[in-house]
Amino acid sequence: MYCFGDGLFYYVLPVYIRQLNASPADVGLLYSLRNLSYGVSIFLGGFFADRVDTKKFMILSSFLWIPVPLALAFATSWKQLWLPMILYGTYFEAPAICVYLLKLAPAKKIMHIFGIWSSSTAAGLFFSPLVGGVLYSLFGKQIMFIVASIFFAFCVLPLFFIRNNPRPVVDKVKNKPLFIFKEKKVELNKKLVRLTIFFTLIMFLVLLVKPLVPQLTNGVYHQSVFDLGIFGMMTSFGWICFSLAFASLGDRGSKMVAVTGSIAVSSFSFLFIALFNNFPFLCFASFLFGATGTLEFFMSGVIAATAPTNSVGIWNAISRASITFAGVSAPILGGILYEISPYLAFFATSSVLFLAVVLSLTSKLFN
Repeated sequence: MYCFGDGLFYYVLPVYIRQLNASPADVGLLYSLRNLSYGVSIFLGGFFADRVDTKKFMILSSFLWIPVPLALAFATSWKQLWLPMILYGTYFEAPAICVYLLKLAPAKKIMHIFGIWSSSTAAGLFFSPLVGGVLYSLFGKQIMFIVASIFFAFCVLPLFFIRNNPRPVVDKVKNKPLFIFKEKKVELNKKLVRLTIFFTLIMFLVLLVKPLVPQLTNGVYHQSVFDLGIFGMMTSFGWICFSLAFASLGDRGSKMVAVTGSIAVSSFSFLFIALFNNFPFLCFASFLFGATGTLEFFMSGVIAATAPTNSVGIWNAISRASITFAGVSAPILGGILYEISPYLAFFATSSVLFLAVVLSLTSKLFN
């Protein structure tokens, strides 16, 4: 329900901020603030994820989202959105969810579990962008945001019915956790650091371009807010498809295959968005753009599968916080590049992502 509520306004939010007299750089500044809040909350959440009751922690954290759409609905200037964007970025429970899922996942199904988490998120976003576009067009932005707040409130309810701190899956013969790693601690930490640096670079590029996509399609290609809802629905559909497909490949072979596949498709999506401005091609490009949604989930899965069992939460927090802190400046840089040329950031990001795919496939640093 949270994802459905988020999807009502997620894809039109950059356009809405522009309507409040914000420049592309101002939009980037607000998204950078959101990313900073996300990184801080993820980092703090990781320290608690391995130590507290994950159920209670997820419930308490979810309440922070409820006032966000209401504050957005009644803003009269983009300068009033600082606090809402800070709250919008809080995600204390992400490491807790990671730890919770890992305890339920068999060793050979880790990427499958994270793929389901990713696809369920996308499923919540599937129809909601279209519904949000309809609400925005027929009833105005305030109704759209109020409905989103209602969904945020209801999303807390299912958390009361999940189990408290489930026991890890164990090997019935040896009676030991399945997440046993033979590498020495130093070697394992070096590998986790390499993965974190690589993931940080990738997400920096993705976060640089993401807020620009609706600005390009609406401001340059003159697609309507309703069309943005269609594109959002196609993005969610692609997100579901790529989550399930790459998760299966990741469990059968190297888990980095899931991440590499998502990076490759993301690279093509940015290229297609910059090259084609008609509705059918933008729908296809939006479908490919869904691969960007899988990245953070698969990255979390790779980190979770690599980290020692008793520190999954903290390593997940370190990696995701690093990704987000590095991405704080990304939307600002993207906004500056957009003002120079609307296409510059798209071509540059697509090229570097393609090089990252080549590095991932040919280097032994991540295996």
